Amino acid sequence: MNRIIKSLGSLLLFAFLIESCEKVENKIYYEGGTAPVLTGSTNQVALSVPNESKEVLKLKWTNPEYAFTTGISSQDVIYQLEVDTAGGNFASKTKYVTSISKNLEKSFTGVELNSILGNSMLLKFGRNYTLEARVTSTLSLNAVPLVSNKVSFTATPYAPPPVVELPAAGTLWATGSGFFQSDPNAFPVAQ
Repeated sequence: MNRIIKSLGSLLLFAFLIESCEKVENKIYYEGGTAPVLTGSTNQVALSVPNESKEVLKLKWTNPEYAFTTGISSQDVIYQLEVDTAGGNFASKTKYVTSISKNLEKSFTGVELNSILGNSMLLKFGRNYTLEARVTSTLSLNAVPLVSNKVSFTATPYAPPPVVELPAAGTLWATGSGFFQSDPNAFPVAQ
């Protein structure tokens, strides 16, 4: 009986000790961040065939410094760069959007920016446009978005030169029934 009381007492003491232990949790909370500050290398972009391979625009922004209770975030920040026409308020169907991981800048060559304006944004060649750019930073899964200021610049997209050079005579000829003939008797087509 003495053994049973000692065993029961030991068991009760053990249960009391386990119950009295508290689980210590280190909860991490988001404390805030600073919206990125965007700057551009120029406000008048010179797009032309001679500038195709040159850097014509560089956009830079500051680190948003997402802060948590454990300190500044060491997570990878994802940046979404948007370019839209002035007045489009970044809601146009043809705005340009690209994601950039970790880097705090994006450079554009003449041919790259001209392609974006003409092919992605469907802007007309030879017309001067005022464009706006901004950056939105997020953590994983688009958490905690911070939006930068807007930067404006002007650019005039140009029609890219043809890839195939014209013959030295300056004219290009094609034959066959798939091409229009102004005078059907000039070049008879076999039926």
